Amino acid sequence: MSKILSLSLSIGLLAVASAVSAQDGSQIAQNRADGQEVNNGTNPTLLTTQAVVQFQYNEINSNLDSDLLEFQYMTPIGDGTKALKFTLPFANSPFDNDLDIGDISITFFDVFYLTKQNGAAYTAELFFDTASRDDNGYGQFALETSVYYAFFLKNGGIFAPAWVQTFGLEGGNDNGEELNQTTIDFYYVPKLKNPKYFMTYDPAIIHDWENDETFGSLQVTLGMLTGKAFGGDSQVFVKPGILFGGDAPADWSIQVGYKVLNF
Repeated sequence: MSKILSLSLSIGLLAVASAVSAQDGSQIAQNRADGQEVNNGTNPTLLTTQAVVQFQYNEINSNLDSDLLEFQYMTPIGDGTKALKFTLPFANSPFDNDLDIGDISITFFDVFYLTKQNGAAYTAELFFDTASRDDNGYGQFALETSVYYAFFLKNGGIFAPAWVQTFGLEGGNDNGEELNQTTIDFYYVPKLKNPKYFMTYDPAIIHDWENDETFGSLQVTLGMLTGKAFGGDSQVFVKPGILFGGDAPADWSIQVGYKVLNF
């Protein structure tokens, strides 16, 4: 898929979502005045129903790129401290421009500790070997686990560092390539004055144990609440990202999406 088409799809997704759901922030401000927390999805310990469609363009280098289209659905279970998320991905690669199905995954969330000052949770995401092509998935069943500890800061922000481990479950794919990767993540959510908008910073350090490669990344999310839609609270967001270090597998990326929560 060409860069122009990828960026056009990204801009179009945001434009359509905004046109369908846009409103001013009066109701959001009223909720805040009434002491109600505006759940925009940035608090990792506050689990809620979510439906998401998001598109990501990845620039590997000046000559190579790839795209990823994802559909996600998340639902709390039990007492609300646990949740399940289902992800249906479609991707292409520099070797094939067609968007084909990737590795479908199911993620389990468990917020096992929560106070007014702190919270802790772990996740486990199981990737099924469903990719239609070798370059669209891991080529084996894989598991990604994470544990994070959230600090609810006095200024209203959230700092939630995490340890993420991604590994294969079958000893390698058909080409004998094994998967074992560690990510140390430093997720931060600043408190913005206008509750209609939100922002997150997500720097990380990644180490690939199989190839002995280390690189860094930074993603910044800019989002806007766009009012009631489909029985919930809608939002649009854009998430540019960069990768750095000599071992980085790509240069930069940009993701745009539309999300409905709390339905």
